[in-house]
Amino acid sequence: MSITPVYEKTNLDDAFCHVDTIQLNEFNDTIYNTGYTYSGITLVLNLSNFTTHFNTTGHTYLNTILNNDVYTYTGLTGETHYFYIQDFYSGATPYIDPRLSGTTEEEILSGFTTSLISCVDKLDGLTGTCCPTQVILHNIPWIYQTNYGNPTDHCLPFIQRRPEEGRTLDFVFNKNGETGWTESVFYYEGVRDEYEPENYGDNNLSFAFTSDGRIKWTSYRYSGYCDTVSGYTPIYYVETGQTVPLCPNGTLDDFNITITFERNYPYSGCSLANEGGWNDLIVDTSIILEGSTIIGGEMEEVLNQKWMNERYKRLGVLKIYHNGRPLEIDTYHNPKLVYTPVYKFKLWEELILSNRGFQPFVNAIGGGVTGSGNLHNTKCCYTIKYVGYFEQPMKYVDVRSRYEGITRSNFNIVECNGICIDDIVSLNIADAILTDDYLYYLLTNDGIYYIKQGI
Repeated sequence: MSITPVYEKTNLDDAFCHVDTIQLNEFNDTIYNTGYTYSGITLVLNLSNFTTHFNTTGHTYLNTILNNDVYTYTGLTGETHYFYIQDFYSGATPYIDPRLSGTTEEEILSGFTTSLISCVDKLDGLTGTCCPTQVILHNIPWIYQTNYGNPTDHCLPFIQRRPEEGRTLDFVFNKNGETGWTESVFYYEGVRDEYEPENYGDNNLSFAFTSDGRIKWTSYRYSGYCDTVSGYTPIYYVETGQTVPLCPNGTLDDFNITITFERNYPYSGCSLANEGGWNDLIVDTSIILEGSTIIGGEMEEVLNQKWMNERYKRLGVLKIYHNGRPLEIDTYHNPKLVYTPVYKFKLWEELILSNRGFQPFVNAIGGGVTGSGNLHNTKCCYTIKYVGYFEQPMKYVDVRSRYEGITRSNFNIVECNGICIDDIVSLNIADAILTDDYLYYLLTNDGIYYIKQGI
């Protein structure tokens, strides 16, 4: 089966992890506005100083900056100039365009209005204009805000809130010669820089490497219970799980990690929103009455008992693959019993992003976010040679076919099983040391196998 990615990106290298300056170039808005005065200004500014200018109450812009953001500058003779992000750098020398000669960085920053435009495409002034996929620049994590557009401007979201059956993530990493492991989030989905549990609960999920080479998933979840005294009481908890360690030789060069989720109950059409979906969250928080008739109100999405009761409609199977083969899930087992490996997590709850908190509907590649109980606040400084996002679950045959047909032929994969070498040993049976109570095979120096019993 051919499965097409919604998006795929390549070559997010480790240099993206350490940036301290930002370059801004002026956008030539004469294509949309013939009266615009274009000066071609270029600036290289301290990243922390620049983002601090745009901080809002309770949120830090450095944690939420998007590569498509557009800034409005009115400090040059009162004219309006639009700037976009050219790139991020580490150790670059700050630069002020000669056209702004004699102006300090602080004075330049004061000339930027604090309201942002989501992308240069929005400067066309037309309704229904959608922002494209985020530009990949030299910063990690690479982040895409997936809920650009809404019914009022007829712009469809880039990524579905909930695919019909499930979804798949496909990565190719390289550890850049690092022998050990660094604990680091490599994928996050949810809200950013959000600190209220009722906003980030069931609105956050990350996958990460652990310090001993496992794949770990983490999410801050919502639940609740009822009793005869207090009624329904919401509670929150951290859900996490992990695989067994990745085989060491299978990560010596490029290596492939595939994560796929298949929901137990496929849905389509209106059922996506209604069957355990976001419509379970919608409540009218400000009903306006005229007599006994409801004439208006503001609808909001709020965690509630109905959402908790329909959790089973969001459950499915999570599987993680390393170099095209399933990874064992780390599970408790009784050493007195025969251990049966487990390769799937059967009661895993999918994440359905909802309109709660700061900047919902975000995919982050190569790192996590601030907020959300500080569960996801790390970066992955390995080279991410490939990432693909698919709005369909992949079965084993799909994962294996993709690995064999595409991934292995395009990257320097070292297989986990390594190279098998025949090691023929010649022994003198007279020198053999026998132990008690078991049978073993012995190769003598005359090339004949014997079965011996311990004595």
